[in-house]
Amino acid sequence: MPEAEAVSTYALIAGFLGGLGLFLLGMTLLTDGLKTAGGKALQHILGQWTRTRPRALASGMGVTALVQSSSAVTVATIGFANAGLLTLGQSVWVIFGSNVGTTMTGWLVALIGFNIRIEAFALPAIGIGALLYLFMKAARPRHLGLALAGFGLLFLGIDVLREAFEGLSTTVDLGALTRPGFAGLLIMVGIGALLTVLMQSSSASMAMALTAAMSGAVPLEAAAAAVIGANLGTTVKALLVVIGATPNAKRVAAAHVIFNGLTAIVALLILPWFLAAIAWIWGSTGEAPAPAMLLALFHTAFNLLGVALMVPLAGPMIRYLQRRFRTAEEDIARPQYLDKNSAGIPDLALQSMLQETGRLADISHSIAREALQPNPPAAGTLDRRGQAVEQLTQAINEFAIRTTSHPMPEAVGNGIAETVRIARYHREVAALADQIADLRREASGEARPNVSEQRRAWQEQAIRALDLCNLESDDGDDGHALAATEAVTTVEAAYAELKAALLREGTFGSLAMSEMERQLRIISTARRLVTQADKARRHTEALESQIRGLRKTLEPENA
Repeated sequence: MPEAEAVSTYALIAGFLGGLGLFLLGMTLLTDGLKTAGGKALQHILGQWTRTRPRALASGMGVTALVQSSSAVTVATIGFANAGLLTLGQSVWVIFGSNVGTTMTGWLVALIGFNIRIEAFALPAIGIGALLYLFMKAARPRHLGLALAGFGLLFLGIDVLREAFEGLSTTVDLGALTRPGFAGLLIMVGIGALLTVLMQSSSASMAMALTAAMSGAVPLEAAAAAVIGANLGTTVKALLVVIGATPNAKRVAAAHVIFNGLTAIVALLILPWFLAAIAWIWGSTGEAPAPAMLLALFHTAFNLLGVALMVPLAGPMIRYLQRRFRTAEEDIARPQYLDKNSAGIPDLALQSMLQETGRLADISHSIAREALQPNPPAAGTLDRRGQAVEQLTQAINEFAIRTTSHPMPEAVGNGIAETVRIARYHREVAALADQIADLRREASGEARPNVSEQRRAWQEQAIRALDLCNLESDDGDDGHALAATEAVTTVEAAYAELKAALLREGTFGSLAMSEMERQLRIISTARRLVTQADKARRHTEALESQIRGLRKTLEPENA
């Protein structure tokens, strides 16, 4: 008898491992086949069909139900958010939808896996799928064949798992492993989450819970708690994917964790009543619900409950997440002085805009200075600050529009318009600096030493002029304005000399014509950059002088 028991135990373990392996292999083939066959469609749907909340939710549900992998959709969504193709608002609703879409696996198992002879369709599906994969020439039919074979293997694995659990329930009381009360439910949640993490498939954990409940190996409430845990375990892959990703991708992953965590907590707290309500609703048809059907309905219902909870909470959650995981570049791109409350007070609004424009000037100045350093900046180094300049300029424009909708003195209105002009000058400085950096990275190394030295000396003069243009002067300091003007004049004169030298070198063949053209474009762009910075300085000084004069005229009235 001991030998017979050992054989029986070995058969049960082998059946369990074999069934799990077939399920995981089938799920992998199904997911990979569908993703490869419909990869472009997946990108198109997630990229184009997510304009509104309902469309993003429906896209997440539909794509996940199609590819049978919420992890694939979650990772794709995080990737699109990382690349800036999806906003945070779009991404979170796709994630919410994917959680509902992944419940399709439970329905497939409950509706098909336990109600018909598996081999009647699983084995033909495997055979047809394998033939398509082996003999079709086109890529799409081959991968659809792979998906069909995976579909058959998946249900074959379910059948083996069911038999293993039925055999196990006759020899071992699995129900004794569960603990009574809330603590026992927490243990099952942990088991479901752990299985999902280890197998990297919530569908596999779901299938195990369904088969265990259907065979009577574990109580229904314990199986439902394991399903909650499986849902919670899917967040681990999202957290791993965003290591080193952009802040927006991290926010999407955080939204995924918040949604699944909140849904799990609520579902667990109301679990007995939730299951009873589902059974009562189902029982009104006159049929006693099978455990597998009840669990599949429960899985869908509590994810829909989570979506309902997020309808009022999504807005505050998104605003909260936008303040988290911020980079230095994102912080400088966020306006610091443009308070909407000051938009209704013209004098205060003008002062706020001037302060914000000063921040914009500092950022564009740092970009220009770095672009003209002896060694050009590496590719991508200036991108974040360039984006910050664009965002701040846009914010200043929008703030000006809000402000001018209120009555104001003509002088203040002119000052606001002048501030918008100054901001545009600074934006142009940043754009020209980016062009210079790109041109300098194309260096061929053919420039003669004397021309290179002359160019470097001119770049130093340009940097000095930029510094003087951006240096804040004291009230009425004519000396600073004179120094800045002289520095810009020096750059103009030295530019003419350097241009003539480059033309001579190119004409007499000591410098390749292509290199000469590149050098001329660099110094011409840098000259325009200095000119734009000087215009910003002159207009800023004139505006500040006007504001000082306006204040002096108002002082006697206020005295």
